Amino acid sequence: MVRLIAALISCSLSLSCLADLRLQSPSQICTVLNDTQLRAGEWTTYQDGHEGCTSGARLITPTSTDGNKISFIAEGSSGAPNRVKLTLNVHLPSDEDAAKRELIRATKRLSVRMLGLSIPHRFDEAIVKGEFIQLDVGSGRATLMRTSVNKQSYVLSVLME
Repeated sequence: MVRLIAALISCSLSLSCLADLRLQSPSQICTVLNDTQLRAGEWTTYQDGHEGCTSGARLITPTSTDGNKISFIAEGSSGAPNRVKLTLNVHLPSDEDAAKRELIRATKRLSVRMLGLSIPHRFDEAIVKGEFIQLDVGSGRATLMRTSVNKQSYVLSVLME
């Protein structure tokens, strides 16, 4: 019985430590995905009052001519980030598997750094299928949306709040 109680306490403490990983400073959030070549600029306050930083769109495969790209945006207010978004633009579905693998990789890294936990396998599956999903993860919520552009092109967006 004592072991069970000790295990429950240590488990709850380790989960609460993970939830504290959520990034709060604009400088941290703008550099959170530098290791995936999604470098966002400086945190900026725009004329309309919203704040944030954004990366340029990066080709999934630099040597490919398919045009599939991934980008990163962080938004917030009063100098505090409150929402991040990964966007995958798929222009040529013939190479969509590589594009989706890249989105999964970036989503996993961002989820651990922003929400404190990795996204569950169900979220990976939804990315592969291109299906809507919304899950509570760690200290926030992750949502996947698909928007069709035309018969071949579409956009997958991962939003974390």
